[in-house]
Amino acid sequence: MRWLMSLAHMEPSPVSRWVALRAALAIGLPTAAGLVLDQSAAAALVALGALPAITGDNGGPYRNRALSIGSTVFGGALGYFLGTLLAGHGLWSAAGMTVLVLLASLVGTFNNIAAVATLQFATYVIVGASLTSPLPPWLPSVLVGAGGLFGLALTLLGWVVNPIAPERAAVALAYRKLAAMFAAIGTSRIMTARRDMEAAMTTAYNTVLAARGRAAGPSPRLARLAAQLQACTPLSDAALALARAGRVLPPEGARVMNRLADRVENDAPPAPADDIATLRQAGLAPLADALAGVQPLLDGSGPAQPSSDFPALPPARPRTPWRVLAQTYRPGPTTRRYLIRLGLCLIAAEAVAHAFALPRSYWVPLIVVVVFKPNFGSVFARALQSCAGSVVGVAISATVLALDRSGIASLVTVIALAALLPWSIRRNYGLFSAILLPILMLLIGALQPGSWPIALARLVDVAVAAGIVLAVGYLPWMRIERHNLDQAVANAIDTLAAYLNTVFQADAAARHELRAQAYARLSDLRIALQRGLSEPRLVSRRALAWWPVEVALERVANAVSDTAWSLPAGQPPPAPAELAQLAAVLHAMAEAVTNGAPVTLDPVTAPVPALHEAAAAIESLRATLTGPAFAATPGKPAPSQPNANQV
Repeated sequence: MRWLMSLAHMEPSPVSRWVALRAALAIGLPTAAGLVLDQSAAAALVALGALPAITGDNGGPYRNRALSIGSTVFGGALGYFLGTLLAGHGLWSAAGMTVLVLLASLVGTFNNIAAVATLQFATYVIVGASLTSPLPPWLPSVLVGAGGLFGLALTLLGWVVNPIAPERAAVALAYRKLAAMFAAIGTSRIMTARRDMEAAMTTAYNTVLAARGRAAGPSPRLARLAAQLQACTPLSDAALALARAGRVLPPEGARVMNRLADRVENDAPPAPADDIATLRQAGLAPLADALAGVQPLLDGSGPAQPSSDFPALPPARPRTPWRVLAQTYRPGPTTRRYLIRLGLCLIAAEAVAHAFALPRSYWVPLIVVVVFKPNFGSVFARALQSCAGSVVGVAISATVLALDRSGIASLVTVIALAALLPWSIRRNYGLFSAILLPILMLLIGALQPGSWPIALARLVDVAVAAGIVLAVGYLPWMRIERHNLDQAVANAIDTLAAYLNTVFQADAAARHELRAQAYARLSDLRIALQRGLSEPRLVSRRALAWWPVEVALERVANAVSDTAWSLPAGQPPPAPAELAQLAAVLHAMAEAVTNGAPVTLDPVTAPVPALHEAAAAIESLRATLTGPAFAATPGKPAPSQPNANQV
């Protein structure tokens, strides 16, 4: 039951009404124009081109969204054009399509933007190679590109009105997560609240630094936002100090942080004088002192030059050009295995589709490519969710196709489902499939009209594609999935070892980057374990067994951060040799996890008193890896044959 519930779990993801309206307009306007002008086929191509502007929009700063959506739109248009060139050549078409999809999948391992763009490219290669159109050969890809540009233009309308709204929202979210952590201090929610706060702070820093690095000249609004982000750091330090004390705090602390967040998000003057008095009356003197110290930054009267109290924000890291990435990129064993598995799935899909003469057989490789993409969650879970969602989607499609006579019902259905698409893609893949499939079927149906039994054939295609993904691309490789979890744990431990080894010697600007890297790797580990919980028992048991280790790793990261940030001003940091001693212990644990070897039973001790908290957290991690049956206790020898990786 827990496994089934994990497949049906809905991620909390609010979507604004404007995003839903924009999606409905991007798909609905071309479809309505085609219905009025009796040009349904051309309008369907424009609407298909606008789909990437919806599925490729991951939010965030407008420039990043423009790059992501623009790359996705370009990938879709180019894929459709190359697909039309491949159409009509029998087995050569299938071979060319497979080669293009594999090349796109290789490029898709560069980064997240490449992953989304190349997925759209691969999808539209398959569609373009399989559909026929009465339009001139060059026109379909032009219409697809025009639809993508239309969707991109709708997305970027907000840029004209308020170009730094996403950056302001990111800083405001950091204050809100601080408020949530104040409310959680002294309760069982503190670990989750701190995790969310660290993630929000990292996102805000990355967002503001990237915007400042792109600015063509001085921007007063961006400078004020950067100052407000700098002010967030002393407040978070005060929050962490109160969290270490562990007592339940009055609600005034959270209320003050939420009021600051509202003012930041609405671009209003913070005016924290009243909030400082409120905090002192509530007995929150450390937070009141921190807020008084950052008041010059909040109201814009801060020092013109950086100081020890207000260090300058680090410069944004320059982007690596694509040509440099292409020249230096070497696919590793994980990438090669992924391409081999995907290639085998595509060959099996083409073979099954032709052997059983499936109608519109392009749906089978199309669904294989979408389901097998590893960047978007568990392949096993998505295969099952795709089947379940397709049952609902086919039911919607069949009902509309059976009842529609004038095209009005199809138009209304497409508009309504398009409005739900941005919401569904962030909630659950099965829900996303249930909404996307009817949109695709109704749009493609305008290019190749058919009766409602075609909808039932799509259900067969989805089941066949999911079966191929599981039987060819997943089940034979399950032990590799299990090993990947071990490697993710080892990588997280190694990252914390590097963090401990360097954070005390780094300046204030570099500390934030080191801290962000450490918590980002822990976030990657949590995502990998969450995906593993929905896998078959061989993998899910492994993921479940690693959860206590992930919690212990979070405590190590928190202890290192707290120690590094709370050192008194006059106290020198621990010596590099003392830090290397604890870092070596972490590195040895990572090697033990990688090699499946026992973890040492020697208790971890602090080389100096300043590292006592970090050493205690590392000792807790060692005990967790060793297992409760083998935890060493004072005066009692530990057993000699523990197995740290037996689950």
